[in-house]
Amino acid sequence: MQRIAVLACALALLGTLAGCGGPKAGDGDLINEWAMLSAPKVPEPKAGDCWTTTTASANQLSAGDLTQTPCDMAHVFETAKVGRFTGTVADSSSPPAPSQLSQAWADCDKAAADYLGAEWQAGRVYVVVSAPTNRQWTGGARFYRCDVGALRTEAGTFEPRRDSMKGTLAAGGDLRLGCGTQVGTTTDGWDDITPAKCTDPHDVEYVGSVSSPGNDYPTGDKAFDAAFGKTCEAKVLAYTGMSRSHWASLKALFYGYWMTASKDEWTAGNHTARCYLMIDKKKITRSLKGVGDMSV
Repeated sequence: MQRIAVLACALALLGTLAGCGGPKAGDGDLINEWAMLSAPKVPEPKAGDCWTTTTASANQLSAGDLTQTPCDMAHVFETAKVGRFTGTVADSSSPPAPSQLSQAWADCDKAAADYLGAEWQAGRVYVVVSAPTNRQWTGGARFYRCDVGALRTEAGTFEPRRDSMKGTLAAGGDLRLGCGTQVGTTTDGWDDITPAKCTDPHDVEYVGSVSSPGNDYPTGDKAFDAAFGKTCEAKVLAYTGMSRSHWASLKALFYGYWMTASKDEWTAGNHTARCYLMIDKKKITRSLKGVGDMSV
């Protein structure tokens, strides 16, 4: 019974601060004895944080799909940098729309390259500018995350990994694009590219990335070609060392490009595409880099 009485007195202290005997100390004014609690703050992420998702493809990813996870466990994304919105964007009552992400996108584009060891378009990589949720924004959060994700193939299927993505696009990096094979080839294009060693049979070779000279999101074949055709062809010529006249005479070689942005990402500022040298109805077992004016 004595233990019950002691417990009852302790509970009364938590509930009403009255009703239990014993000596008193102080003036009874708790306001003067305790410091005020600070306002709650939304926890901010940091560079190097890792994230996972149940979404299988970059094409299906939407805001809020990423969940933080320990980096020694399987993860899809890593945070390359955390930046802060400023000016009128930060003063807004709601998170920024895609059209307001241009400054953040430019920052993340550079941060991703620094983190990965080369421009992110040179690898099986997807970049996301992650803004705060509505609830976080209301709570005062003004940060954005520059997240880089690993892809299995060009089509956008995520590739979970336990190793860090840092430096994976430097020379010899395991996510760096090189040669590959076309998947789902049609008269108008292809569905995917499967990575392959350049010493193995292949019919695709990455030659570099380009940015569209126009601002409008391309729709239709003519618009796509205007956005990327000439610049990708120039990349192929520079990569192979071929003259334009020799290139024009070849029937087995052509160029292809793969946009890296959805319409919202284009609006945010990503106007880039990956350029490929492609071989028609034939596979080779060597790289065509620097081959000059020779037949394939």
